[in-house]
Amino acid sequence: MTIAPNDFKRAMAQFASGVTVVTTRYGDTPLGVTASSFTSLSLEPPLVLVSLAKRLFTHKAIAETGVFAVNVLAAHQVELGMRFAGMRPEIKDRFAGLKTTTAVTGSPILPDTLAWVDCTVWAMYDGGDHTIFVGEVQDLSVSDLDMPLLYHNRLWRRTEALEVPTVPLEATLVEVGLRDGIQREERLIPTALKVELATALADAGLRHIQVASFVNPRLVPQMADAEEVFAQLPRREGVTFSALVLNMKGLERAIAAGVPAVEMGVPASETLARKNANTTIEEGMQETEAMVRKAHEHGLRVRAGVQAAFGCAYEGQVERSKVVAMARRFLAMGVEELALADSAGLGNPQSVRRTVQEILPLAGGVPVVLHLHDTRGQGMANLLSALKSGITTFDTSFGGLGGCPFIPSARGNVATEDVAYMLHEMGIQTGIDVAKVAAISRRMEAFLGKELPARMHRLLE
Repeated sequence: MTIAPNDFKRAMAQFASGVTVVTTRYGDTPLGVTASSFTSLSLEPPLVLVSLAKRLFTHKAIAETGVFAVNVLAAHQVELGMRFAGMRPEIKDRFAGLKTTTAVTGSPILPDTLAWVDCTVWAMYDGGDHTIFVGEVQDLSVSDLDMPLLYHNRLWRRTEALEVPTVPLEATLVEVGLRDGIQREERLIPTALKVELATALADAGLRHIQVASFVNPRLVPQMADAEEVFAQLPRREGVTFSALVLNMKGLERAIAAGVPAVEMGVPASETLARKNANTTIEEGMQETEAMVRKAHEHGLRVRAGVQAAFGCAYEGQVERSKVVAMARRFLAMGVEELALADSAGLGNPQSVRRTVQEILPLAGGVPVVLHLHDTRGQGMANLLSALKSGITTFDTSFGGLGGCPFIPSARGNVATEDVAYMLHEMGIQTGIDVAKVAAISRRMEAFLGKELPARMHRLLE
């Protein structure tokens, strides 16, 4: 087949230091892996270069069969790129569910790519631990799309115009207003009202709602009715009501109350660890490990993480290496989610970005949740920084309620309605009805008799 030079130029122009997947077939088995490098070498004949590590079975197959195709991924194919890069270990068959086509050489072609070139091996060069394959293009195709998928700072990205933020298409908000939000309020909130608000939050589209903490009622009176709240909660398909537990006694109470999911945490600050749970960091980590084990034995889903991950109100700056080391230990415990909490609201967009970039590659397939306080007015900026760094799940509180009882300076969480509104305006879906959440915030505002820090609930009246 004769390849028109202009078609070859167009195909190669779609590759902008982006992500490519090399595919081939070994007998009846399709194979594919992301390439470490890919470029064009010659126009006539049309030659391309691709480099593959020798340890890969795809390398062995290409060396034996002498054929391969290179698929240039588009911006919307983040998950496809992660799959073929081995970043989705739970997917055993990388081609499962894909509507591939077969190229002239027999190599499978991935769907909806920017471009692909189908090649026979023209030459091979030994590069030590890798081989450089030079392929002569036998066939090609170019789409009208023009946004490649890039690999940047160890995190996969959608690629968009420079003036548009690089953000995901969806985000998940975990409502913590009925736990973190009200725990330091002086006026006790009746059990019936808590259940009413939890039901309304579920009706507003929240699918993850933290409704209580099983802690010492003398220290946190607002949480004294945790068992009663869980006993009266409605059963909603697709909605998870969870609770915070700080020690084994709290976990045992949660198990007895039928709580399906719990959160645990240890501060990255010795002072806060002592004030929060009367333990050292190491004692807290050891107890958490035992708690995770017990929670799993009883079928509970566990989220655990680092509190005061971005700074401590008592000790100031927290070393990032300590946060990373604690995160590693939580992940080794087999938790279903890893949380990073800016408990004192000391984080800034840069510190959030750097910490997230350290943690995400370690987490693999375990979701990372960010818990942000707006103590110094940086909550939304920190959320946007985390969003652009790869975080897609955030704790939020209706009305902007919140604050740790053991950190006097800590103020409210980022507000559910404000965050959801911002995300929707950016084209990011949350499944939340902002107007309904705003109504809930106004209801609480009237009950407490004071103005809440959120903004959208006043604009949507």
